[in-house]
Amino acid sequence: MGEMVRAAWASLTAHKLRSFLTMLGILIGVGAIMVIVALGVGGQAAVISLIESQRLQRTIQIIPTELVRPGLPQPGQVLAFVPDDFATVRQFRGVARVYYTLYGEANVAAGRHSVNVTVEAGPSFLPDIAHFVVTEGRMYTDVDVAAHRPVTLISQPLAVTLFGTPHATGRVIRLGGHPLEVIGVTASTQANLLTGLFGANAVYLPGTTCRDLFPWWSITEMDVEVQPGVDKQDLARRIVLALNIAHHDPDGFADSTGLLAGLEHTVGAVTTVLTLVVGAIAGIALVVGGVGVMNIMLVSVAERTQEIGIRMALGATRRHILQQFLLESVIVTTIGGGLGVLCGAAGVIGVRAVTHFPAAVPWWAAAGSVVFSAAVGFLSGLYPARQAARLHPIDAIRNE
Repeated sequence: MGEMVRAAWASLTAHKLRSFLTMLGILIGVGAIMVIVALGVGGQAAVISLIESQRLQRTIQIIPTELVRPGLPQPGQVLAFVPDDFATVRQFRGVARVYYTLYGEANVAAGRHSVNVTVEAGPSFLPDIAHFVVTEGRMYTDVDVAAHRPVTLISQPLAVTLFGTPHATGRVIRLGGHPLEVIGVTASTQANLLTGLFGANAVYLPGTTCRDLFPWWSITEMDVEVQPGVDKQDLARRIVLALNIAHHDPDGFADSTGLLAGLEHTVGAVTTVLTLVVGAIAGIALVVGGVGVMNIMLVSVAERTQEIGIRMALGATRRHILQQFLLESVIVTTIGGGLGVLCGAAGVIGVRAVTHFPAAVPWWAAAGSVVFSAAVGFLSGLYPARQAARLHPIDAIRNE
């Protein structure tokens, strides 16, 4: 076997460019599959991790039931929380604190610059909720929230966009036409692809101030932090019951944390299916590469007809010839698959470096790709190898 491997390797290295071009299709196919699988697995892990972290926290999230029903809710059908709801919930034994966050989009202007931004408003501990840190200036306080002060913090990318520098403390911006003093600049502590796409230009302000500026923004989320030792599920059930009674709607609100288990299963199933489908599409490149391997092996058989005849005349059996060409085909595709895994891994590292997306190449995908590449080589080389083994020694030697 060792002699056969050396002979196969010598044959491939004798035509380096042709061998490289033959394995290029396999390399591209495997590399594409590696990147796609890594993105799918990384995305699934990130979403499930986020869901798990929410489920394990001592926080109850109450939302209108209409938001979790199939289909899009009609305008006016979604209940909104009112200040009395928060006062009611604060009276429950076992509640540490109650708060809300508001999300939306608005236009921000400063001087000649104007840009649409993501607006997030809430309590003074919003950095813990929205995953950011204050890199310059200060965070607004409970006093700022209670006084409805027109202050804000902006993200570093937004500061650069508006003022040409990340140092924007003390400047004034106009959010939706309303002037706000910038008291701090922020940086995200949970950067990923979604943050890069949607959260680069962000504005943070007190929830009370946001309600003053955008009174039509409804509060559709109530977060309740539970004291240690309190039965979270029982407390959530009693809070939901009290809110539904207050709004005269027996099915008005629901505990969204109870829906996370089903959501986690759904997310896992959807991302798995998408990864398999897109991976299968990328796998077409492997099939195309296999066709190229078969074509080159047929050409190789035609070029080496006399060599085959001489070897058979010297005692080589048909089985030896068959194994020789199969081995050459498998070596080409296996090396191509291995290089594809390396290129795919390099691509994944590049994606992580640029976007901070938690892409990761699972070992089973790398090993499976190499094994599948070898299988493609075996199947692609089987017909040319059988053609070579069927040659008659005398006819092969006489071939011009």
